[in-house]
Amino acid sequence: MEKEKRIIVDYRVKKNLLELGTYPTIRKALNGDISTPQKISIRNTAIKLGGVIIK
Repeated sequence: MEKEKRIIVDYRVKKNLLELGTYPTIRKALNGDISTPQKISIRNTAIKLGGVIIK
């Protein structure tokens, strides 16, 4: 399992991300898991919607 830095997003953004996957998948993707293309897509969308990468 590859790990990246966490992405912090607003609750509104998380609700929009639910169109891309289930809540557990979104949570894992935002916490740094990039093991699947779906999780990479979730992370990219979260950043476009205003997510902040935490070091």
